[in-house]
Amino acid sequence: MDKAFDAIVLGLGAMGSATLWQLARRGARVLGLDRHSPPHDRGSSHGDTRITRLAIGEGAAYTPLALRSHELWREIERETGADLLTVTGGLVISGAGERAQCHVPGFFANTLEAARRHGIA
Repeated sequence: MDKAFDAIVLGLGAMGSATLWQLARRGARVLGLDRHSPPHDRGSSHGDTRITRLAIGEGAAYTPLALRSHELWREIERETGADLLTVTGGLVISGAGERAQCHVPGFFANTLEAARRHGIA
């Protein structure tokens, strides 16, 4: 076995495995190492479901990244034949006044602005 690698990725959860895959697709000689054999339930991203939001109230700069991630999910689906991404709608319900306070000031307005700016509203 050749022991020369261009990159070694430690941890093969969502971020590590995505990094490893992209490097390998670009021709890099890569080695991925994880403490546990996959699949396992000891990581922060294990489980059957996850959520992504395209319009992100924490900052509109995240929206292009989220849109790109959906493109990459579709690419993986085409290459593997697996159904991995199900796009659904969402509903945000809020009270008024203090009950409408979020962890980010202007979260709801920011989310709508991000959606409008990127043509997804």
